[in-house]
Amino acid sequence: MKKLIATFSLFLALCCLSTAGAQQANLKIGLVNFKNCVEQSKIGKSEQSNFEALKKQMESVLAEKEKTINDMATKFNDADYLDSLSPEAETELKRKFRNLNQEVSQQQQQYLQTLQQTNMKVIQSLTEMVTKAAATVAKNEKLDLILNEEACFYCSTDLDVTKKVIAILDEEFEKSPKIPTPPQEIK
Repeated sequence: MKKLIATFSLFLALCCLSTAGAQQANLKIGLVNFKNCVEQSKIGKSEQSNFEALKKQMESVLAEKEKTINDMATKFNDADYLDSLSPEAETELKRKFRNLNQEVSQQQQQYLQTLQQTNMKVIQSLTEMVTKAAATVAKNEKLDLILNEEACFYCSTDLDVTKKVIAILDEEFEKSPKIPTPPQEIK
């Protein structure tokens, strides 16, 4: 899907270039490496850090429940322990084990879905910020077009305006109020 969008973007850019070429001989183009913007800007690093914290919190909750499941599984493998239980207690232990397995499986699915949604929101937000910063760079540098570097098979390093975009992202990050986000309660 990503490659399809990149190819389509390149096609549109080429269409714009051919139309603009007829109208304007001195078309000025810039390129931005979105991945570098995310990895090197302060806002990108902050968002990555927040995402990793959420991921670690979810993993620790799951690890604790999986430890409980493993402890119960060890009891099932201990014949002496099973012999010491009444049939009702053994049935109850098996029921708890099944329920806990089902609960962990559901939580894993929920956590995966939450992480995917959070990742999509972060990417969407960062895309909007990079787009806005790229527009500012285009205005400042008098560029007619800025493309995502992923949409190009080849580009001259002279066209790269990624560092300028990152500088604007960092400025905006420094201006924004620093409101600490309280950790979410995950059960």
